[in-house]
Amino acid sequence: MESILINKKPQRLWEWREYKSGSLIENGIALNETATFIWKLCDGKGTINQIILELLKEYGVSKQKAKKDVLNCIKTLVKEKTIQLN
Repeated sequence: MESILINKKPQRLWEWREYKSGSLIENGIALNETATFIWKLCDGKGTINQIILELLKEYGVSKQKAKKDVLNCIKTLVKEKTIQLN
């Protein structure tokens, strides 16, 4: 399942407002700094695997942690119907 998932291209379905410490999606979901970083990359152009690579570059975490964080965030955003996977 995860190998199929990382090739999907997430696309935002809602607008959001960004603040110093994170962002707020119009449907009321609050995102911390890392989730906001991931959210911004959900533009329908890049794959989840590309988002993982960007997280690695930005935060310097291990590949395992970056993958876990991105997949957890994406799964939550899908569950909350704030993004769709193409």
